[in-house]
Amino acid sequence: MKHVAISFLFMLLNSFLFSQNIAGDWKGNIEVSGNHLPIIFHFQKDDSGKIDGKWDSPKQNAIGLPFSGIELKEDSIHLGIKMVASSYDGAFINADSITGIWKQGGIKMPLNFSRQKGNGEAEKIVSVYPGEKEISIISASGSTLYGTLLSKNNQQKIAIIIAGSGPTDRNGNSTIASPTNEYKMLAHSLDSQNIATFRYDKRGIAKSASADFKEKDIVFDDYVKDAEKIFDFLHDSLGFKDIYFIGHSEGSLIGMLASQKKKVKGYISLAGAGRPIDVILNEQMQRQPLPDSVKQQIPQIFNQLKQGKEVDNIPEGLAPLFRKSIQPYLVSWLKYSPQDEIKKLKCPILILQGSCDIQVKIEDAENLHEANKKSALDIIPFMSHTMKNAGKDCIDENKTYTDGDMPLDNKMVKDVTVFIEKGK
Repeated sequence: MKHVAISFLFMLLNSFLFSQNIAGDWKGNIEVSGNHLPIIFHFQKDDSGKIDGKWDSPKQNAIGLPFSGIELKEDSIHLGIKMVASSYDGAFINADSITGIWKQGGIKMPLNFSRQKGNGEAEKIVSVYPGEKEISIISASGSTLYGTLLSKNNQQKIAIIIAGSGPTDRNGNSTIASPTNEYKMLAHSLDSQNIATFRYDKRGIAKSASADFKEKDIVFDDYVKDAEKIFDFLHDSLGFKDIYFIGHSEGSLIGMLASQKKKVKGYISLAGAGRPIDVILNEQMQRQPLPDSVKQQIPQIFNQLKQGKEVDNIPEGLAPLFRKSIQPYLVSWLKYSPQDEIKKLKCPILILQGSCDIQVKIEDAENLHEANKKSALDIIPFMSHTMKNAGKDCIDENKTYTDGDMPLDNKMVKDVTVFIEKGK
């Protein structure tokens, strides 16, 4: 019996030592649609024994992101990652292995880590594309926004590319999906046509995340104000004169609102909503494999949010969309009607929509065009929501979300190029 007690004590001491020796670099892979998305944790211990750390998602060029909390116990670790509404709970198997679960917006994914040997440097993906330069801009709230300027000189026409919803970074990639790189590809395509671009990580996303960022404090208008600040920086500080907004998906409305307040040369909507967002999100959620009893609650929740009231007791299956921390953002978003807002624009407008888009419908693009008849509309055959060609009968629609090397739709690139080139 004494031998058993000593063995048990030894196991406890070992587990404690594992957690105390966490300093170093740890690598794991999240499997997303059959693809591996590497995640790297970096931990350091100061002279007082306090543990601090950062994390990377190198495929998405997201390096040195902060944890919102680090909690170590004898045999386990809990990490808060509020910038992407995530957390990680792991258990030490031995001194060099952790097994655990990554949680993000109600979704749970297994994620195991192994300690990395060597010099401990991050697996950074360094852009070697000529002319690219990282720029930092102070946001409307005083935080720092990071983005990529791709230009030859300030005499070029320049497009500000505004990302869609969720934790989508400047390149079009998300921490919860396979890299698709559509914004980076768009920037490179426009560069080949002598059009400059600035694409950026929105506030709280990727490198623009800060340790004190709280999802519950962000509202839709914050993103609009940030887009306006970027316009001012490019115009006033860098000297660009011919500036365009390109908004993709949710970014369409952000760019639309910013274009009302700034003297843009033109505005482009890529797969932008033409109906209130609750209608579109309800439509998308009705296609999910959820019980009918849960789906029936979605319109009721939206109705309460539209009244400015937050909702308690959200069903688990709806937590990714209606989690408590995102509700203030939804309330602020729901007050806008894209059809009403596009009517207010005085600048040239281009509306592009793909026929293979399963998230936004052709009806949305037609609604926007109908609301502002001075706009130009083009429905692009076979283009998906990621701006890539899904092929006849949309046969490759799923591939457009998982293949980061799949090129952009040529017609979309040509339409954007011609619109900007013809701008006066």
